[in-house]
Amino acid sequence: MGTAWRHAGALITHKMLGELSYEGMLQPVVQGDGYLLSLPGGVSYRFRARRGAFESWHVEPDSARRDGEPAWDPRTLVVDARESLGLTGLRLADVLAELTATVTNEAARLAAAPTATELVAMDYDQADGHLTGHPRLVLNKGRVGFSARDRDAYAPEAHSTFPVRWFAVHRDFAEFRCVDGLSRDRLLDEELGDRLADFRAALANPDDFVLVPVHPWQADEILGTLYAGELAEGTVVPLGESDDHYVPHQTIRTLANVSHPTRRDVKTAVSVRNTLVYRGLAEAATLAAPAVTTWLRAVSAADPLLDKEYRFELLGEVASVSVKHPLFGRLPELPYRFHETLGALWREPLRTRVGPGERALSFAALPYRGPDGEAVITRLIRESGVDTGEWLAAWLDLFLTPLLHWLLRYGVGFCPHGQNLILVTDERGLPLRVAIKDFAQGVDLMDEDFPEYATLAPEANADMLRWAPHLLAQSLFSSVFAGQLRFLAEVLLDDLDHPRAALWDQVREIVRRYRDEHPESAARFDACRLFAPDVERVTLNREHLAGQGFDKVERDDEFDVRFGRAINPLAAPDSDGRW
Repeated sequence: MGTAWRHAGALITHKMLGELSYEGMLQPVVQGDGYLLSLPGGVSYRFRARRGAFESWHVEPDSARRDGEPAWDPRTLVVDARESLGLTGLRLADVLAELTATVTNEAARLAAAPTATELVAMDYDQADGHLTGHPRLVLNKGRVGFSARDRDAYAPEAHSTFPVRWFAVHRDFAEFRCVDGLSRDRLLDEELGDRLADFRAALANPDDFVLVPVHPWQADEILGTLYAGELAEGTVVPLGESDDHYVPHQTIRTLANVSHPTRRDVKTAVSVRNTLVYRGLAEAATLAAPAVTTWLRAVSAADPLLDKEYRFELLGEVASVSVKHPLFGRLPELPYRFHETLGALWREPLRTRVGPGERALSFAALPYRGPDGEAVITRLIRESGVDTGEWLAAWLDLFLTPLLHWLLRYGVGFCPHGQNLILVTDERGLPLRVAIKDFAQGVDLMDEDFPEYATLAPEANADMLRWAPHLLAQSLFSSVFAGQLRFLAEVLLDDLDHPRAALWDQVREIVRRYRDEHPESAARFDACRLFAPDVERVTLNREHLAGQGFDKVERDDEFDVRFGRAINPLAAPDSDGRW
């Protein structure tokens, strides 16, 4: 584990040098063939890096030195840079603790890391436990609230499976929703099978209760404490464990059924803080999710581009249940995490959408490098039998054109980061189509009237946030262009000697083609500022390190923190070939 710990620390240190420089929190200067970062106290870091799209930094692995010695401990970097990062006292301690947990979890991943070839051949849900996590956030696996024992039991890197616990909540405090064609009884029968009769037999009046699946950690840490009075009085009744076992995705709270793979994924409330938020489930968004799914499906089914030409798949959230705590639920001034403690979403599983001879993997897996140094996207291209440009053209078109269409034709912005986008390929690795998930609190609208908005159900209409066009377009800039493509451009250059400018030429061509083929959206295209000379830089690490939003009353009361502007690689090619 010692070797893996140092390897994990080195990876995170180099990532931190790049991402915190990208966000303007660190200020390296050119020195010789590399960069020098001078910090208070006379400490200096030297490293090699190349600049990329959005004026980002791609730090060369193993190149960083702290006062001449290999830099492998990111906690030391945080302490050295604490003045530049604005960290003191309790916030410094909190960051160091979360960073220690992140290194620990990354070391556990490295200790069992498969090659890219092995990862590509894995089941989608199993592969998720091998991924590196959020590509931009440096404290991306902190999971504040998990103990070492919890980590071994519930972290995706542990590759453990476990049952969920079921509870009955009196219907005065719980509400169930589902899409048309489904019902509460049918859902429970399909998800629980014979176990459902046992659970109902434990209740004197089953019709007075709503059944809720609960993550085991949540059952111990939250229900056993915040709901102690309700458990004592019988408002909440423990029913037992599921017969089925589940494996967690990177998000911790989303669980895939490994006992019955065609049963739905279940997204549970887990009051652990990971990255920027506590991973509970907001009441309004949870209850609105089936209505959002219904609306998105209807819009997609009526649009030949989405439904037939691109087959852009929507993994719907088909049912949900939310619980309002009898006491905390009456106190709106409390931080959001106290209102998001109990609930669940059922999502269509990917397995039912993958046909014979097809494979599926998360976009978050594409930049993954195995112990042999090969990246997943490199392996896919090499296996496909086509050249790099042809593979990339097919892949980029399959997701960029539908996302542009949703944004510009319907005013819909998804949250299309790597965890939410799924690539389906043939058995050789050729891209076939793309699926997207995460609709509760993951789909926003434009602040103008579209005819399709009139068909939104009231609960969806009330919950979905609305943004100006250029802000909604950040769903592409932040999550796709700066959040994924700038990293993959560097991988392709290193592995396949594919020019970064060639990738960005293809991106510009797809966006330009959409504009030319859809003149009816020209005004909206301009309002989204897709070809603006520069764009606001979304700075997730600034927000995370500041730590001021963890106890907000409203989780989504404002847009992501932004700092400065960056040259937009969609506007024009770079004369030095960086994009």
